[in-house]
Amino acid sequence: MKNTNAAKQLLDLPYAPEADALLDELERTGQFRVGLEAEIDDAEPASEGGADYPWGRGSGSVVIQDWWTSGAVALRVAAGIAPDDLVVARVGDSLVVRTQDGLDRATLEGYLGLIPDASTLRIVFADGTQWAGAQIVARVSSHLVNQAPPN
Repeated sequence: MKNTNAAKQLLDLPYAPEADALLDELERTGQFRVGLEAEIDDAEPASEGGADYPWGRGSGSVVIQDWWTSGAVALRVAAGIAPDDLVVARVGDSLVVRTQDGLDRATLEGYLGLIPDASTLRIVFADGTQWAGAQIVARVSSHLVNQAPPN
C-alpha cells in the first residue's frame, strides 16, 4: 500500500526565507498568483471589454500595474487634452504617456517589455481620436533605460 503522507511531505517543502518573502511581495503586487484562485483565473478567458483607465488633467503621476489582467487596455484621455498635447516615451520596459508640460503622466509598468508592439493598447481621446498599436509605438519619442540622478 502506498504511503500518501510521504508524498505529501515531499510536496510541502519550505522555501528559503528570502524566496518566501519575494513570492509574498510578488503575490501582493499582483505580479504572481498562487492557489486555487490563480488556477480559476487562468482557466477563464480574458474579458472581452478589457480594462479602461480614465486619465486627464489633474491626475498627476498615475502608475498602472494591473494592465496584464485584461486582454485589452484602453487609456481614456479626458477632455482638455488633445493628441498634440501628449508625449509618449519608453522608460526601461514601461510605456509613459505624459502631457507636454509634464504635470500629468500615466505609466504602464512593464508594458513594452511584454508587448513591444503595443498591440493590446488603445489611447482614446475625448474627441473620438484613437491611437492603437503601431500608431502608439511610432509616437514613442525617447527610450530611456535608466534615468541618471541629477548632479
